Amino acid sequence: MKGRLIMPSQPLSQNAELRRNPVSGSVVLIATGRERKTEQLRRTSDRMWTCRPEFVSGEKCPFCIGHENSTPPEVKSYREKGTKPNEPGWWVRVVPNLGPAVDQSFPGTLLEEKLAGPFLVTEGFGYHYVIIETTEHVASMATVERRNFREVLNMWRDMTLMVAADRNVKYVFIFENYGPLAGASQPHCHSQLIALPVIPTRIRNELHGAEKYYEANKCCFFCQEIDWEVRMEARIIQQSENFVAWCPYTSKTPYQIVISPRVHQSYFANISTHASADFLTEFAELTQDVLKRIRIVLNDPDYNMYFHTAPANQPEMVSFHWHCQIEPVTTAIIAGFEKGSGVYINPRSPESAADDLRNTVIV
Repeated sequence: MKGRLIMPSQPLSQNAELRRNPVSGSVVLIATGRERKTEQLRRTSDRMWTCRPEFVSGEKCPFCIGHENSTPPEVKSYREKGTKPNEPGWWVRVVPNLGPAVDQSFPGTLLEEKLAGPFLVTEGFGYHYVIIETTEHVASMATVERRNFREVLNMWRDMTLMVAADRNVKYVFIFENYGPLAGASQPHCHSQLIALPVIPTRIRNELHGAEKYYEANKCCFFCQEIDWEVRMEARIIQQSENFVAWCPYTSKTPYQIVISPRVHQSYFANISTHASADFLTEFAELTQDVLKRIRIVLNDPDYNMYFHTAPANQPEMVSFHWHCQIEPVTTAIIAGFEKGSGVYINPRSPESAADDLRNTVIV
């Protein structure tokens, strides 16, 4: 669908496009008439952390090696042979979140939604863990060693399988907030896992849209999207034998990125089931390369990274395809139009963003 949105002060060019995703239902306005240059979207100032100065410096950072007693007891870790839990010797470590978003006390029964007037309510049971991704205080997933990055992905998979064994867990959401503008409260590189007794609304809508698309077209939308993007090439950032990274056609924000396996797979935790290749290592290497490209092009921006995967405790779904999304925080502002209408104005087309990232030299 094509059209123009005339703004009082600056009309958009006739090439502006309203693009709609048939699965998520999201509509974006690719505003070529107000296209911003890369330099206008890059991070331009130092990060302003709100946590205590000694946490920023690493002097008393609870996530640094040697400060294990500053966190709750660890749930799982990858560590050197012979070292004990809650002591140095680890390279990836998982601890409960000190301020969990969910109640981690086991309810003892199978949870069900109940009526509360015209609404539905469920006990806020779940799991909320912090994955401390490296012993280095000043690091990011773009700068850690390849092996370290793969081990973090391996931990995400292991923890997903662990919490999904609880029959009350319906969905496991993995995400990373990098930098204070992305919601991080600590400078030390970490990600989080929240397991819920319900399927989040955005995921539920995406699952429903994918199922409707499959019923109408007898094929997976995501598989079609990947095949089309690879053929078109314009929005591709990087690809390997089994994975593709691209700026989606319906990018809501500048430099939004999706990374997904070429082969159809609905559940992220099943990533290593393909014995013909080391999918985990390949995915880790491509994802880290993409983060390096973002770091160079946008001057090490804050970002959010998260996974959309099938619900827990379900067989593989023919209509859904897991994917990782990365959304850098740029100087583009989400204002009243976006918040009120749900239609995002993107001032940097995915074609331009992908070109910037693809042509960046990384080492």
